[in-house]
Amino acid sequence: MNSSFQIGKIMGIPIRLHWTFLFIILVVAWSFGSSSLPWFGNTYGFGNVEPLSVRWIFSIAFAILLFICVGLHELGHSFVAKKQGVEIKSITLYFFGGVAAMDEIPRDSKLELRMAFAGPLTSGIIGLVSLLIAVLSSSMFGPRQPFTIFFWTLGWMNLILMIFNLIPAFPMDGGRVLRAWFASRMPYAKATRKAAEIGRMFAILMFFLGLFTLNFFMLFIAFFVYMGASEEEKATTINITLEGIKVRQIMSSDVRTIDPAMTLKEIKDLMFHEKHRGYPVVEGGELLGIVTITDLQKVPEEKRDITRAGDVMARKLYVIAPEEEASVAMKMMNESAVRRLPVMDAGRLVGIVSREDLVRAIELCSEQGL
Repeated sequence: MNSSFQIGKIMGIPIRLHWTFLFIILVVAWSFGSSSLPWFGNTYGFGNVEPLSVRWIFSIAFAILLFICVGLHELGHSFVAKKQGVEIKSITLYFFGGVAAMDEIPRDSKLELRMAFAGPLTSGIIGLVSLLIAVLSSSMFGPRQPFTIFFWTLGWMNLILMIFNLIPAFPMDGGRVLRAWFASRMPYAKATRKAAEIGRMFAILMFFLGLFTLNFFMLFIAFFVYMGASEEEKATTINITLEGIKVRQIMSSDVRTIDPAMTLKEIKDLMFHEKHRGYPVVEGGELLGIVTITDLQKVPEEKRDITRAGDVMARKLYVIAPEEEASVAMKMMNESAVRRLPVMDAGRLVGIVSREDLVRAIELCSEQGL
């Protein structure tokens, strides 16, 4: 089941909501509506509406508007990226914020610096504008009016979002700003490693601070930052290691294919003897699908001798060309959650590249110091 759904497009970029985003809107609204903020005096200005109803209307509106601001933060990144020719596939809003799915960022320190800083800058501008509106509202209607408190709180929340994202640790924007600064003075891989090390140091400090104060939210953030720094370092190392290596150099060109009429029992025996976990299904020279050990395991043992490959094969295929970079194959496998990609050239199956092929290439290149 898809855990997110598209709500529209902005600048041609699909905007998606994860289900956790809807949950956190309710949590923020509850926290805001249940707080002891001096929302109302004796006059509410809403006719006969009950004060509690007014409070919750403002609370839900605040929660929705706050996360619209999170979306605008991501659009700030995306606007700069698109201006530089980087494709933005989508923006997904999660409970912890937004994530822009984009092509690999070019290893240009100035471009990465502009892209990373654009999001916090957007949040900062929104925050200052909201505070200005709050000040004007306070002078016109008083500091305790709902409208004033609404924008005063929204302004400070956006400024906090800006400051939080500028923490020099992956996966926050500050980590990318730090890497861009290092990359202007040293190789990109070394810059990533140093930025990741600093990020992990921040995570460890936050962990002990959270442990000392019994702040479980800070403990969660510390874990999130530590994992984000480690994953960024690992991903960058893999991409740089695979740089310049083509799919044709690591793929298996002697591909064993199977017929769609082959039974699952026969396929199981084939997997057992040949030690393969999946086979392309081909008929008349046309690639129809792929059968993996996972497909086989979904069928009870007693039905495998009457079930054909064509009945269970995956028909939605992710394929790659032989001249593509090996790092592109790795990215496709990660995004599509598959372990192998058929290699197609001019509509013809010429090979197959698996996750094991990529791991082997990484190990050999690392051994050679490439």
